[in-house]
Amino acid sequence: MGQQPNLEITEAERPRSSPEPPPARGWRPTKPGVITSPEQVPRGGRFGAAGPDAGWALHLLSVSDLPDDDPNLRGVLAGLMTARAAALGRAPIKEDLEVALVLCGYGFEAIPELIAQRERWMAAVPHETRPGETAVSEMDRELMINKPEQVRWALAHAERPPGEPASLG
Repeated sequence: MGQQPNLEITEAERPRSSPEPPPARGWRPTKPGVITSPEQVPRGGRFGAAGPDAGWALHLLSVSDLPDDDPNLRGVLAGLMTARAAALGRAPIKEDLEVALVLCGYGFEAIPELIAQRERWMAAVPHETRPGETAVSEMDRELMINKPEQVRWALAHAERPPGEPASLG
């Protein structure tokens, strides 16, 4: 719409463009010790090595049908799943859950010592910094990294709990 001829518009009343911020400038760290690339992340020694995401193990547990809905069992299973995944250098998968269940005595006719060990692990969960820490510390790593069928066979034919090395025959 045009301006009315009898109205005078001053400079202050005219529309003005609003100023925009300038584009962001580049930034580089200037402090010593600031990590700028993955190669600079310290590894080994006291730094250790980063393990897999335990949150994914918890997700797998939440969508799985577990034999018992005890939160302490979930802590033991998550600890065992994460430890197995870290030993194999990857994130947790369903196979890790299956192995963890077998290590806890589910899915086959377990010996009474294995069931007692599972109960002890579950009782320790509320007192642990990382749930499942006792189970992981007592587990034989060589047994844990095998396929679920091999672990099931080894435990079904063992006369001792899995904290001691069991041969796969």
